[in-house]
Amino acid sequence: MYCRFEDRLAGQALELVGFCRRIEARTPQELAGALAAVEAAWRAGHWVALMLDFELGEWLLPEVLDGAAGGPCGNTGEPGRSAIGRAAQRCSETGAGLQAHGCGCAGEAADAARAHAPAEPVPAAATDGDGKAAPARQRPRLRALVFDGAVKGQPWPTPADAGSRILDLKPRTAHDEYLKQVEVIRAGIGRGEFYQVNYTQPMDLRVQGDPRELYARIAAANPIAHAAYIEDGTQTILSFSPELFVARQGATLTARPMKGTAPRDADPQRDEALGRELHASAKNRAENLMIVDLLRNDLGRLAEPGSVKVDELFTLERYPSVWTMTSTIRAQAPHATLGDILTALFPCGSVTGAPKIAAMRHIRRAENAPRGLYCGSIGWLAPDGDFSLNVAIRTLVLDADGNGIYGAGGGIVHDSDAESEWQECLWKARILAS
Repeated sequence: MYCRFEDRLAGQALELVGFCRRIEARTPQELAGALAAVEAAWRAGHWVALMLDFELGEWLLPEVLDGAAGGPCGNTGEPGRSAIGRAAQRCSETGAGLQAHGCGCAGEAADAARAHAPAEPVPAAATDGDGKAAPARQRPRLRALVFDGAVKGQPWPTPADAGSRILDLKPRTAHDEYLKQVEVIRAGIGRGEFYQVNYTQPMDLRVQGDPRELYARIAAANPIAHAAYIEDGTQTILSFSPELFVARQGATLTARPMKGTAPRDADPQRDEALGRELHASAKNRAENLMIVDLLRNDLGRLAEPGSVKVDELFTLERYPSVWTMTSTIRAQAPHATLGDILTALFPCGSVTGAPKIAAMRHIRRAENAPRGLYCGSIGWLAPDGDFSLNVAIRTLVLDADGNGIYGAGGGIVHDSDAESEWQECLWKARILAS
């Protein structure tokens, strides 16, 4: 097991050391115990690496599957007080649950989780989001690796080229089908079914050479704040995400949704013009503001009254391959547990669309495979309760044979152009050629 997190904008790295154990949730019935075990681990002085599949949201927001009334609050109106959240919090408060499947409140947790079980399984023939067939509901949607400690250091240096590279990158969705689905979404917006849907596709590929070298080379060429390299015993994960999902420092929660992207250009004047066009774009500002409002509402479920603030709106950020537009939202939530926070916020609204439930329902119908870790979250939890979780975009997942998957997509609104959205998928994959 190996876990490394890098903030290359700050020149900092965090390597977790002294692997202890693994925690997983493979079914809704296991989720409460797994969340309690994660909470208990950091309270006991451990560091935790957390990996959350996008489809974990179907357990936290069961309305996506069964159309039941009420939201992540379980119809109580209280922030983060779903049945799963209550069971997980009780376990963590009593210190139970250090083993993923040995939670002292397992009976209540299982009963709560059964109420959140999907009404219909993912078809057994579907891929598992990392390119391989998997039986319905058996892929872990929450994975946590528990470590004794962490060592702070510098990001890996740029390696000498020893031959690691990406081969045979191929979108899994045909061009015409992608355009068709964009038009289906636009029609749904016209009917008032949703305002925005984040539509994505997987890209299959092979990796030749050492994944660590590949990660170090791509990360050095594309410095961002929320990178991660993880070998978890079953997969190797290379995440080059520039987007923060949520971080906690003391009582403060910070979210930085990224919505609005444009390609960079080799010509300096043209490049600056592309950045200005993005920042001034009414379409992209509308997309960004829609997600800001969604996240403000999500944070309001668990924040102290009046504490949710938009600190920055439409900040233009420059990365080697893209321009992006990011906003910053902060809130005070001193009593929120990890389970509360995930129940209120996950998945990040920037990778679902709005309204979240309606957008996720359409994503499940329209996309040709589960997303898996892509558009989920990867991050670390510290023994003092602080944590940082990214949005797992720009993320490459490899199996032991070097076969991999990389996802790309974007937010579709009523005035989106289908061909432009297809091209956006392609240039979001440019990072892999670094």
